[in-house]
Amino acid sequence: MYDRLEIDMLADQIRDMLIPVRCTCGQVYDLCGVEVTARYTDCTVWRTPCCRRTVDDRGETGWTSRKDYEVINKDDFTVGAGAFDIHGRFRWAGRH
Repeated sequence: MYDRLEIDMLADQIRDMLIPVRCTCGQVYDLCGVEVTARYTDCTVWRTPCCRRTVDDRGETGWTSRKDYEVINKDDFTVGAGAFDIHGRFRWAGRH
């Protein structure tokens, strides 16, 4: 679970991003700002801005079980009723 400090930091980081994603290296970047290096019939390939690895979106289409990134749902960072557990930790479905 994320604590409130992590939530604030991540919320600030993704605020202006259209499609925030977390790379397998742990960094967060905007999927709309990547440099596409190739397009194929089954996937798109790009270089990540954080670790400069070549990744693709086949994990999203079901062609592979491995994902090169995890999409961050910005709605998960809208604090509402039930957003925090009894210990003050943020409940986010994407990370337990």
